[in-house]
Amino acid sequence: MNTIPLTLDARKPTYTVVGGGKRTCADAFPVSVLLLNRGPRLYRAALLQELTHIGFEAVISVEVAGESPEIEGLASRFPHTRFISFKDEAGVGDFINVGMREACSPFVFVLWNDMRLATSTLSSRFFERVVELGAACLVPTLSDGEGAAIPSIMHPALSGQSLKVVPLPPRKDGEKSLLPFDWTGIYSREKFILLGGFDWTIANPYWQKLDFGFRAWLWGEEIRYAQALRLNYEGAPPSEDLTPDRDYGRFWLKNLAPAFRGDSAVLPGSRFFRYAFNARKSPLAALDDFRAARTWVKANAFRFRQDAARVADLWDPLS
Repeated sequence: MNTIPLTLDARKPTYTVVGGGKRTCADAFPVSVLLLNRGPRLYRAALLQELTHIGFEAVISVEVAGESPEIEGLASRFPHTRFISFKDEAGVGDFINVGMREACSPFVFVLWNDMRLATSTLSSRFFERVVELGAACLVPTLSDGEGAAIPSIMHPALSGQSLKVVPLPPRKDGEKSLLPFDWTGIYSREKFILLGGFDWTIANPYWQKLDFGFRAWLWGEEIRYAQALRLNYEGAPPSEDLTPDRDYGRFWLKNLAPAFRGDSAVLPGSRFFRYAFNARKSPLAALDDFRAARTWVKANAFRFRQDAARVADLWDPLS
């Protein structure tokens, strides 16, 4: 069935949890950590040590490639860390969705095991600022293994109903970004859940991230740059597939095709013809996609605060 999920709980992958002791939501620290693991695990123990030293009271480590034999030892060494291993095939969006459900703190800091914090401490004022800003996600300064700043702040440019995303280096604290680069940032757990999390039916990671980011702006939430949050990659950042594939079609239907009228959004029937022409599917399959998107837009009609044209037209990065 061609259905677009309405809530975070629409999909619940099977996974196991090791370590962390009894789950408690009484921690005073407002930010917990969701650590995603990829590639060699050479630096994971050192990173967990750094996070503990900074003062993070709760860490969730997600095993992207299945259970690692070193988990039991790490669980003993880091008693406040919970290690999650997935039994079924899942994507990064699934990992973050599950991590948000498992976390207790109001904010969740998502990062990868091949990143390092550029500072050994984060001031209490920084965490107060996180709470004050109230953004759906705060994104960091990211540098590559040579220390060069990565153009990780994303800006929209709309031509008709075609979207171009322009990556630029960060310029000023509080600057807008269309999406969290490489999934990384401090997310508001409450806003993430209200936004429905990452859409697991969009398999391409780039379009899945862009779908989440654009939805946040369409629904009146914000993604902002936090200058004090600095991370360095151990090597080069991963490349992404920006090909406008079938997943782009679902992104387009959910984000670029709806029109904002009065106080709600609609998906006009006239949009079907453009979608069907570009979808590289049979007319019946394209119609099935369109109907699923129309059902989703109708269910969320009053969540919209603007449409894509307004997001792009009024985009002032520093406002």
